[in-house]
Amino acid sequence: MEPMLPRWVGARVTRVEDVRLLRGQGRYVDDLNAPGMLVAAFVRSPHAAARIGGIDTADASTMPGVHAVWTAADCPLRIPHTAQHLEQPVLATDQVRYVGEPVAVVFAEDRYQAEDAAERVTVTYAPLPPVLEAHAAAADDPGRVHAAVPNRFYARQTTTDGFEAAYGAAPHHLRLTFRTRRQTGVTLEPRACVAWPDPAGDRLTVYVTHQSPHGVRSQLAQLLGWPEHRIRVVVPEVGGGFGIKAMFYPEYAVVAEAARRLGRPVKWVSDRTEAFWSDAHARDAEHIVDVAFDDSGRILAVRDEVWGDQGAWPFWGFPGAVGEATWATDMLTGPYRIEHVALNITCVYTNKAPLGPYRGVGGPIGAQVQEGIVEAVARALGKDPIDVRRVNLIPPDAFPYKTATGQVYDAGSYGPSLERALALIDVERFRRDQARARAAGRYLGLGVCVFVEPSAFAESEAGSIPYETVSLRMEPTGTVTAACGLGPTGQGHETTLAQVIADMVGLKPSDVTVLHGDTDSAPLGGGTGGSRSATIGGGAAIRAGQALKAKLVRLAAHVLEAAAEDIVLAAGQATVAGVPGRAVPLAELARIAYHDVAKLPPGMEPGLEVLVRYQPPGAATYSNGTHAALVEVDIATGLVRVLDYVVVNDCGVLINPLVVEGQIHGGVAQGLGSAWLERLTYDQAGQLLTTSLMDYLLPTALDVPRIRVEHIQTPSPSEGGFKGMGEGSLIGTPAALANAVSDALAPFGVLVTELPITPDQILAWVDAAKAAGGAA
Repeated sequence: MEPMLPRWVGARVTRVEDVRLLRGQGRYVDDLNAPGMLVAAFVRSPHAAARIGGIDTADASTMPGVHAVWTAADCPLRIPHTAQHLEQPVLATDQVRYVGEPVAVVFAEDRYQAEDAAERVTVTYAPLPPVLEAHAAAADDPGRVHAAVPNRFYARQTTTDGFEAAYGAAPHHLRLTFRTRRQTGVTLEPRACVAWPDPAGDRLTVYVTHQSPHGVRSQLAQLLGWPEHRIRVVVPEVGGGFGIKAMFYPEYAVVAEAARRLGRPVKWVSDRTEAFWSDAHARDAEHIVDVAFDDSGRILAVRDEVWGDQGAWPFWGFPGAVGEATWATDMLTGPYRIEHVALNITCVYTNKAPLGPYRGVGGPIGAQVQEGIVEAVARALGKDPIDVRRVNLIPPDAFPYKTATGQVYDAGSYGPSLERALALIDVERFRRDQARARAAGRYLGLGVCVFVEPSAFAESEAGSIPYETVSLRMEPTGTVTAACGLGPTGQGHETTLAQVIADMVGLKPSDVTVLHGDTDSAPLGGGTGGSRSATIGGGAAIRAGQALKAKLVRLAAHVLEAAAEDIVLAAGQATVAGVPGRAVPLAELARIAYHDVAKLPPGMEPGLEVLVRYQPPGAATYSNGTHAALVEVDIATGLVRVLDYVVVNDCGVLINPLVVEGQIHGGVAQGLGSAWLERLTYDQAGQLLTTSLMDYLLPTALDVPRIRVEHIQTPSPSEGGFKGMGEGSLIGTPAALANAVSDALAPFGVLVTELPITPDQILAWVDAAKAAGGAA
């Protein structure tokens, strides 16, 4: 690994993206318009389960401005779910399987006309009993969601050698049930798609809100039956992704097919109600856990029975219930040395919207389970949960550490991050304050979560490409144009990759322009997801920078008549080490490489361009950290106020602390929503009751506390020493807040095992404890 001179990596460089975004100069899919553009409006199922008796489009077809009305007969495309032995029609055929499933689509001159005409499409339904509960669904009760396959579509059992002996010999046992309710990633910009035919070139350009430009191009090509070179995918600004925009949705296929067949540009932009109906849902899992432990609090064995509710369909390549369950169980032991596990996963179909990825995938659930276990063990033994953590943490000399679930952790700072967080929160002072508050009838609590975040997996919700690609071209003026296969959705890649490249070739980040999101110009890559961008994309940027640097050094050595090993690139010029007067500007080297090629060294090709693909040496890298929260619970109202929040984060070498801290702040805010507010609720008929931001609540600026962040840097084995960190803050927050509420309400015997925590629940817990003679 070639060392970098840390001039820009590690610096708090202001994000270059913010200038255009804060000035309202960003361009989003809905900003795209063209003469002759048609607008699509989808007719969606009002039933969770029903047979379609017929669809009458006659009235809608005669409405003003309507160009076409399609049903499945007009658009028979099907999304292949090969592993699940299913094919999903992009427009429902004989049966609907969740509220919001697309049934028909109207194409009109404007959105008003399209929406009005969609209301005139008449669909005859014969309702069926909906399948809504996972345990019943596993027995195909009250029926099968898909007649051809059982509802139980995924099962996995794993048991470590010696589990039963270790579990049986333990002196203490507990059984706990953890429940995380269904939620979704609410993006500021809803999903959207515009397809633009080019009859002259016999090509199709698709603008789409997506995290993997090349991935969605491949999927469109497969569905439409076109070669990939005839489809161009462009991802402009994306107003939030969070995993839900890494998926392929039926609407994209319909819009692309319509543009191709109708010969006109077609636009579709989801509204907020459509988003709640049809965006990827997430979480919705149950973990029934048996724990064995000894007198010291050492956790000896954990049995975890997991139930995942997929909803009606898998997503193409990523059934979310499987992703949630496998990530949560793969990371079940977290930062703890737990040697024996027995895992039993069941995932089922139900008549709900499909489950997909949401930031952290199964990480928040896994952390909730692992940290809830620690709290329960401590309470059973009458110990401080912090001491139980210390007993179980993986020690520094154990890395690389192979967990009972087969993960191989690279080095981390599990103990140091915990101790630093506790110092920042000042635990001893807090315990004194807590005791005084309880004496006065106030209930304060401390919650901790020590988390491990797997990142840069070969496969993630973004796809299965295990490498990333960066191309660099030094322009004749000496500046650099970089292109990457990532699909940023607000992470700041234009800034961070520019910092990495600038260090490698001796420029300022402002001299580097990073392009992305256009399959005609960006090299093939895996997109953004699974916290892969810094580790894999940053590694590719380093390798590409090294390759460009080698060309520059060779040329500079020739021009300066010096040895290549004596050439130093810095501050926009090439100098001879120890001889500052012997220098040549990089712009002059670039001019020679393109316009004065007679001065090139023998055998050197003209130009300064490189393309590099990078795959990390390991299957994953593992970030870690500790969240600590102080809360006050009002037992009269059930409301919880966060008094203080501390994050100590270790994501390896920091490229840009400002960007990292922004990611942490955003993840904590989302974690607050997961802990207190966000829940998608279905009634007994399978109707989604939370279809607006009045029903599905999000945290506001008033809900987000001051967040204090400190960093530890434990380099990874990957190029640059980077680790991913985009999901860790959401992984750690819900568990830390749940444990804080448990601690605050310990006098009432409350141990939180279900998220989100609502005021009604808190009042019920307190009332039940009082009725049983608990705390006054």
